[in-house]
Amino acid sequence: MRRLSQGDGIMDLDKRSAWLRKLDEECPYQVVLPRRQLVDDSAILDFLLAHVGWFDMYVEGEYAAHVRYCFENMLDAEIFRARFEPKQVIEAGGMSVYITR
Repeated sequence: MRRLSQGDGIMDLDKRSAWLRKLDEECPYQVVLPRRQLVDDSAILDFLLAHVGWFDMYVEGEYAAHVRYCFENMLDAEIFRARFEPKQVIEAGGMSVYITR
């Protein structure tokens, strides 16, 4: 079984806090990745839908610079981390480039 939360726009702080507490209980194994602007994330979504049981995901921060992927199963989180977590960050000219393998 898999799940993606359906966003209803902007939540008030109390509703968001309650939602995050529930998510932390249901999916305590979490991986935060930099949001890859202008990059097709279909590989990540294809992997999640094909190989992971329960999961959820949401963007973090005021500028949505990171995506938090939340997993019910620790092994799912570790496999996801090994596959998609950036291996190297190169800073040049004010830009960050994330290298994945």
